[in-house]
Amino acid sequence: MWGERSIALEKEALRRRIYAPAAYAPVRDTAVVPVVHSEAYRLAAWFPLAWRKRGPEFELVGVRSLLDDQRTQPPAARALLPLMLHAYPFVFDPKIPPDNHSPRMLDDVFADAPTDAGASITTANGKLSRATIQRFRILDSLAVELCTTRAIGASLADRELFEPWELRFDIEGRPVGISGLFIVRQNAFVDGMFAPVLEKYGAPAAMLLGLHRVSLFRAGLLLAAARRALKPTPAGFQDDNAHSPA
Repeated sequence: MWGERSIALEKEALRRRIYAPAAYAPVRDTAVVPVVHSEAYRLAAWFPLAWRKRGPEFELVGVRSLLDDQRTQPPAARALLPLMLHAYPFVFDPKIPPDNHSPRMLDDVFADAPTDAGASITTANGKLSRATIQRFRILDSLAVELCTTRAIGASLADRELFEPWELRFDIEGRPVGISGLFIVRQNAFVDGMFAPVLEKYGAPAAMLLGLHRVSLFRAGLLLAAARRALKPTPAGFQDDNAHSPA
């Protein structure tokens, strides 16, 4: 789940070094990242939380920007990483829904901006290093949270409570935005159509739905950040905080 070129953790892959998540371009630049219900409170202050169709499922995602480019993210939020990114470059197998038994894999991506020597995946005697164990623990936690998050999304979809959300704008004559997103229909918040979802999933569903609705207003922050970044300047592409941490 997530990642660009997932490979098995075996043979030569186990001898590689890993670096801080911000050392990898996908962590810094990817606009849409899978998230879980338990981090909605932390993310909703900056990013819209919506759903995206992934095969037969609706996947909860955080929208960090309107383009896959860190420079179009709100500068103050660039250091706010979804949990999935804190585990990077380790990822779930993208071919199956993640759970506690899903194999952990390595995203085969070069660290283009390392700030230190990094850490080995395994020690000299073949055991997992401390850095690897720490990130595996994040994936273990995510596997549990993702089960509940997927179940809430499936319940909303079964009741036909989603509607498309076209997050698209024109900036300096350039179309930008994210397609393929879904949000909970507004009238569902008025007539109590998702009461059965709340009854079944309790506080996690209630918190997620409330924060989801509030988070949609953060689209204005993304638009403002993209406008600043794409504003024509004599030097070309503008960036008011190019060296901020991801």
